[in-house]
Amino acid sequence: MEFPTNDLILRTVTENDIKEIARMWEYPQETTIDKAYEALKYMEATHSKNRRKSICHLCLGVFQKKEPNVIIGWCELDSEAEIGKTVLFYMIDEKYRNQGYATQCAIELLNYAFEDMEYDRIYGGCARSNVESYRVMQKAGMVQNSFYENGDYIFSMDREAFLNAKRQISCSLSM
Repeated sequence: MEFPTNDLILRTVTENDIKEIARMWEYPQETTIDKAYEALKYMEATHSKNRRKSICHLCLGVFQKKEPNVIIGWCELDSEAEIGKTVLFYMIDEKYRNQGYATQCAIELLNYAFEDMEYDRIYGGCARSNVESYRVMQKAGMVQNSFYENGDYIFSMDREAFLNAKRQISCSLSM
């Protein structure tokens, strides 16, 4: 599975990426090659369970187009983290932040969830102190509409809002 964006390639990782998986799986620390293989097997197993309107777990490596063999982060759609919700997640290596990469990941995963997997609603969240992540979710069109018990933000986007946002972008491009 592979999704290109303006600057990135979001794709499933393979055994060829094992050293990069070890370097980035438990970011900011490295992990062992054995744990990287465990992570890869987990991703393969959960990806095989994904069906239309039912994503178990989709984890994609984030690669720059200009460095297609270096993982700079992860992005995910996950239904295992919170019961009854499919949650959007992204993490970009600190040295690659503030370049719009997390926003590109979020938009691409929302597009996949609503267009290909026919979801009705996707959730996201971030710590109150994580202003950058808050802005990413806003830029992707998600709306902050509640809070976790610890006060962190909960965002969501429904299919109708996604389609409306897509229509507005399409109209502004044709002008």
